Amino acid sequence: MDVWDRRKKFLVAAESIFVGRKDTLQEVKEKLRSSNLDCKMICIVGDAGVGKTTAGKKIYKEVKNEFTSSALVYVSNEPRVPELLLEIAKQVGLEKEKMNENLEVNLRSLLNEKRCLIFLDDIWKNETWDELINVIPINSRNCSRIIITSRYTHVGRYIGGESSLIELKLLDQEKSWELFSESMKSSSENMSEIFPPIELEDIAKKIVERCGGLPLAIVVVVGMLRQRRRDKHAWKGVLDSFSTSVVNKCSDILYLSYKDLSPDLRPFFLYFGLFPEDKEFFVSNLCKAWIAEKLIQDDGNQNPDDIADAKLDMLSDRNLIQVSRRDLDGRLISCRIHDLLHVFCIKTAKENNFYFTCHNIGSNSFKTLRRLTIDNISQYSFSNSITPKLRTLLCFSKKESLIPNEIGNLSSLTCLKLSGTFKRMPSTIRNLKKLVTLDIAEAYFRFQLPRTILRMKHLKHLLLGHARFESNKCTKLNVRNEVRLPNIETFRAVPVAILKARSLQKLSNLRQLVLYEANDEHLNAIFGKTPISEKLHNLYLSLIQKLKRLNLSHYDHLTKLTLSGNFFVPLTLDIIEFPPNLIYLALEEMKITEDPMKVLKELPRLEILSLFNCMYSDSIALDLSGANSFLELQVLEIDGIEIPELIVDQTGMPKLCKFVCHQRDLNVPERLRGKMVEL
Repeated sequence: MDVWDRRKKFLVAAESIFVGRKDTLQEVKEKLRSSNLDCKMICIVGDAGVGKTTAGKKIYKEVKNEFTSSALVYVSNEPRVPELLLEIAKQVGLEKEKMNENLEVNLRSLLNEKRCLIFLDDIWKNETWDELINVIPINSRNCSRIIITSRYTHVGRYIGGESSLIELKLLDQEKSWELFSESMKSSSENMSEIFPPIELEDIAKKIVERCGGLPLAIVVVVGMLRQRRRDKHAWKGVLDSFSTSVVNKCSDILYLSYKDLSPDLRPFFLYFGLFPEDKEFFVSNLCKAWIAEKLIQDDGNQNPDDIADAKLDMLSDRNLIQVSRRDLDGRLISCRIHDLLHVFCIKTAKENNFYFTCHNIGSNSFKTLRRLTIDNISQYSFSNSITPKLRTLLCFSKKESLIPNEIGNLSSLTCLKLSGTFKRMPSTIRNLKKLVTLDIAEAYFRFQLPRTILRMKHLKHLLLGHARFESNKCTKLNVRNEVRLPNIETFRAVPVAILKARSLQKLSNLRQLVLYEANDEHLNAIFGKTPISEKLHNLYLSLIQKLKRLNLSHYDHLTKLTLSGNFFVPLTLDIIEFPPNLIYLALEEMKITEDPMKVLKELPRLEILSLFNCMYSDSIALDLSGANSFLELQVLEIDGIEIPELIVDQTGMPKLCKFVCHQRDLNVPERLRGKMVEL
């Protein structure tokens, strides 16, 4: 299948939401482009579900390339401002060293120097802006602009004044009908087909009227109707299910859409309520949790990631989740869920005893509790007699917490995710004999993590993430002990010093390996005469020194490879023997000293190639030409590389369908120009 097929419907559907808003969008874009200093702030306000975020994101994407730097962050009801500032710093290109010390001072200086576009989505409180304004300049002399969205008009007025307000209201019947028709059309393979069919038009208009002009309700109804036969009986059943009460319209629609899901799909939808509001969900992490919960059965016959992707595409088709990012192969990287749907998930999960949050759990719920999400783990004294069925525990800490020793009593626990700052991890974690997934990629620990983590034999997925320690007082995982994880399938390690080469060679069930700061010892183990795992299909290596000869030719199942050099590692690809079935190759932050295409064009099964933020010699062109060049390549991405020329002919890359390029000054050949797209 064309790797781009899975994106097509999503891209068209994303546009349909703007029906009825075109004049408003044009007004906002003109203000952002104006040199008038009075237009430095745009505040989009309106009720939940009217399309503020969607409108803001479309405007942001259309104008961001006109600014030197840009950043988009989601704020939410209870934001952690330091994390917001760190995310802005990453997106606008603040140097890593300056992020670690005096972040606020360094970020404010950078934003004052550059012409920046900052999009702050979903601000709830004036106090949040009071904290952000100390860093984000609003009187920049170089025409920087800020977009904010808020459901509260008084917040928008407080931030930007009356002249900054753009109010999105409910759609009238005519625009509601237009949105409905365009959304239905976007779901069809035959784009010329008339929607809805004439014989269903009267029923469809009554359904749209029941949506009350709320865009979210309209697109959710569309998602429900997509799954039904196009006949009067099926559509009238939907109409008859709706309340005539204005108050209950939206809640009725959400409930009916949920009930319309197949029973096996409902848990995947409800699972989104376990995470904080406005959280960006990374599909790979969701998949690991679902495997631990046995929502996805990993029987070896089908890739669990493919199953997760299919479930999420089903929810996306119904407009119950929003796609945030897709990979070059069309797979979902991350997604989000609307605030109203998030509230619905939590309410419905409680009613069905599917999970509880720290805000709605009662003492009579503990005996049957299977899933729990909390924000302060210190408040809980876990006991297997009290919570005998607890299988999933998620903690998103808002302040530094102490994990109680009693966590080791949770004998049924299969999935543990910690996010935030913690004093320590108790050694009693070794008692969790059924733990399958341990995700501490977003956790900060002040004290040494227990070495027993590296000897938990039942673990299949261990996500340690980046080493983002708060101060020099923090220590790392003990380096003296070998890793003994015989069942591990996914291993993400930082710092890489915890992983000795001899341990790598014992991880025979590995499917996905992510190593940061990989040195000679690790590379020699990975590129030795025999594979560290016959099952390895996804390898990410962050390198800290010049590569020697690398042999991956004996990794028959390795289809995805990413090499990152942090700008320090010079790269000549003729020293690499690539795996025979490589489909996806990404080179990030490498120092490229000669044309890599000489080697890469010969890879027989390569479908996706990404060159991202690589340092490149000014005198070297990228030669993509030749009758036998890139015979299977479908997607090519070139981003953040200053190259003088692309050499293209009519014979090379015969299957290329998409070219992703963000180089403004690059002279793109005519053949590629028609295939350009922005991800």
